[in-house]
Formats: sequence, C-alpha cells, structure tokens
Amino acid sequence: MKTKELIKCIDFKKVYNLNNLEVEGIAYDSRKIKENFIFVALKGTSADGHQFINDAVSRGAKTIVAGKKSTLLPSDVGEIIVEDTRQALHTLASVFYGEPTKKIRVAGITGTNGKTTTAFILKQILESAGSKCGLIGTISYQIGERVISSVNTTPESLDLQKLFNDMLEEKCRWAVMEVSSHGIAQGRISKIHFDTAIFTNIASHEHLDYHKNFKGYLGAKLKFFSHYLPESEKDNKTGIINSDDAYSGYFIKLLRKNSINCVTFGRTGKDVKLIDYSIQKDGNRITVEIEGKKEDFFTRLRGLGNVYNTLAGIAFARTHNISTDIVKGALQKITSVPGRFESVDEGQPFEVIVDYAHTHHALQNLLKSVKELKPRRIILVFGCGGDRDKSKRPLMGRVSVKMADIVFITSDNPRSENPEDIINDIEKGIPFYLRKKYVAIPDRKRAIKEAISLAREGDCVVIAGKGHETFQILKNITIPFDDRDETRKAIRLKTL
Repeated sequence: MKTKELIKCIDFKKVYNLNNLEVEGIAYDSRKIKENFIFVALKGTSADGHQFINDAVSRGAKTIVAGKKSTLLPSDVGEIIVEDTRQALHTLASVFYGEPTKKIRVAGITGTNGKTTTAFILKQILESAGSKCGLIGTISYQIGERVISSVNTTPESLDLQKLFNDMLEEKCRWAVMEVSSHGIAQGRISKIHFDTAIFTNIASHEHLDYHKNFKGYLGAKLKFFSHYLPESEKDNKTGIINSDDAYSGYFIKLLRKNSINCVTFGRTGKDVKLIDYSIQKDGNRITVEIEGKKEDFFTRLRGLGNVYNTLAGIAFARTHNISTDIVKGALQKITSVPGRFESVDEGQPFEVIVDYAHTHHALQNLLKSVKELKPRRIILVFGCGGDRDKSKRPLMGRVSVKMADIVFITSDNPRSENPEDIINDIEKGIPFYLRKKYVAIPDRKRAIKEAISLAREGDCVVIAGKGHETFQILKNITIPFDDRDETRKAIRLKTL
C-alpha cells in the first residue's frame, strides 16, 4: 500500500515532505525499523519515541508519524503530525493489515482473575466444535501450531493486528484474547471488531499503581463494554457476564443501553445458572441449569475460580450454538492450565499446588478452594511484586495467616525494590496474635525448599504469586526461575 493511500485513514494536523513510496511495514520501536517503514513515535511511561526518530531514519524509515515537528530530518523523509500518535497507530495498523478482525471472529475476556483459564477453555471448546482458533494471552500467543512467548497480556495494537492477520493466514476462524485493563486504557484494542466480550470478575487493589484508584480500574474494564464492543461492526454481538460479581450490574446496564445481547452465568445467572459444585482431588463437578434443564459437567481444572471459568465457557458455547456434548468432551481434554491451580506431582505423599494468585482476593479464593480438598495442613509460600500497587501487600499478609496453617513470606519479582521492604509491608497486615504462624525468608528458592521439607502426608503446599512464570526480576536483571522446577528439586532432595 502506498503512503498517501494509507494515511487517508488517520486525522493529521500537518504533513511535511510526504513521499508516496510503497509502505513495507510499520513500527513503534526504532530497532524494528527496516527500509521504507513508517515509524510511529509513541510517548510511553518510561520512554518517549520522539527521542528515537533519528535512529528510525538511520535504519530506513521514510515516513515519521509524530506529535510534534522534528528538526533536521533528511528531505526524503516525510513527516505526519497528529494529535495522538497512539490512536494513529491503532488505525494505521488495522488498515495496513487489511482490517483482519472483520474476517475472523473475536472473543475478548476481561476481569481481575480467570482471563487466562477462560481463554484456554474457550479455545478448547471451539476446536472441539471444529473451528481452528488462535489465542492471545498472558502465557503465550498461539497461531495454529506456532506458540510465541507472551510479552504483554494484551499486546500493542500493531502487534495485535499482525497476530490476527497471521491467524487468518493459518485459516483460523476464531481468535480468543485476554483483554487487560492496561490494554483498554491505552486503546490497544481499538479497531478490533469483537463478536463476544466476557466479564469474569473484578476486585480492588489490582493495578492501582497504574489506574491510581479502584474507580479508574473499574472504569477501564467498563470501557470495553461501553466503547469497544459497541464500536465493533460485527452483527449479533454478545456480552457474557458473571452475574454473581458485585459489580456485574454496571456491565449488564451498559449492554442493555447499547442494545447488545446479554448472557449471564452464576448462581444468579439467568442463562447458565449454577446449581451446585464440588471441588475434589480429581477435578470439579458442576451442575448447572440451562433453559430449565439440569446438566452435569466435569473438569480436571480444580478450584472455585475454575467453577466460574467453566461457567463462562458453557455460556459462550450456548451463545454460539455449540452443543452440550461438545462442551463436556472439550472440558475432559483440558488437564491443566500452566500456573493456574497446577499440581506438581513427584509421587510425594502430600500435594503441591502452584498458582498465579497475586492479589488478596485471588489468594483468598485459592486458599478457600484448597480447604475444600480437606488437607491436614496448608503450608503457603508467597510474596508480592516490587514497583506495583503497595496497598495489597498488608491485605495479602492478613489473608495468608488467617487461612493457612504455616506461611513462608518471600520474594516474588522485587524489581527495583528491596525484598525486605516488600516483606515489611506484607507484615503490617498480620495481627500480632498470628505472628507465630509465619516466617520471612527473602530467598524464594530457600522458602520453597523449607516449605517442602516441612510437608508431611496429607498436607498441601501452596506456592502462590508467579504461577507460569519462568523468571524472576531482581533490580535490573532477570534470572531463570520457575516455582514448579524449584518445587520438583526440593521434593527430590527431600526423598533422597
């Protein structure tokens, strides 16, 4: 596509030295620029892309999209000045890749907890129904047989549009994606034509380092349903809502206001009504009522959170006319989701569960689910990430000692913070009369080893916070670290 044809899609204030070359690509990272690329200068929280314009030009950029005029650019480099470079990127990316989401069906999942597992469930249901499906989320991006390591839960708009285009080339009929609050607030999901939007739940003290307060966080989630789903040009759009969540009414109201089909699930759900469930060692058993008929489902995905993630999948299938038998078969195929209530089994006489829970709500639900398995004792290992919302730290400390029998407070990803300072913040939430229930061990590897060494037959060791992650961020370095691998090593050492 020629430059002049492509830029017709954006609103610009001024244009300088515009060429009309064939656009070979678009990039917002100057290091990814190649000959005849367009460089879009984004202003981020830690860096300003305008500082890298000269680098982009030196690498072959022939058109610059910026928020202000540059100086001393070569005469053969065109410059387009816009009000909002990020919004320009959203539009340019969609048009450059031929508006792929108009040609593929898209389901977006948002919420504090459950996005990843729900995405895995939807993908399995769709593929069991015969629809090839791509996936974009926290753990990985999946395009056919190709699996790409995830950088962000919801990538930047340019990367998203390329992923959708790649999915089309792989003959995918559906794309399932996690939609983060950052992705919504920064408009990364702009120009995506969603068919379905799913709301799992919302909890306080999540990403408040970015959104400042719960109102801002809730507002970001609501914007998915008030703006991005309504602006989709798809027919028969649907919002699927966990009606048991305390804030579900806000989401339901928005769907009705925009005349979008609303499907609800949960104990109060009108479409998929939860009748009963049990969390057992081999999985969850769930009974629901759909159109007056009771149906029983079994999944090896355990825990209370997975009851609701499964309900979301059932509601999605009902919305898209996928039979109950197909759903039951699909659920049987999912043995686990990496780092989500994931068992580590080395033949030991006690259970070990690794989970991504990193908020007090998620930790509370995790420990509640573990209690339903009736272990002799719960031994918990957890920490809190550095350079993130500090207000949740004492809340996690309080939940840990109230619900677990023995607690090891340790490091998560301390980043630039001192691990001991983070632990001190966690300790502030622990009542004095429960202080004998925990010990602080900043070294996560040692904490895991100590927890495993204490475990006896019938106990359950819970290692929370990092889940699927295979690294740990310490100041300005990232080291290999996997809770599951460290647990296996500790179990093997214990049994020597």
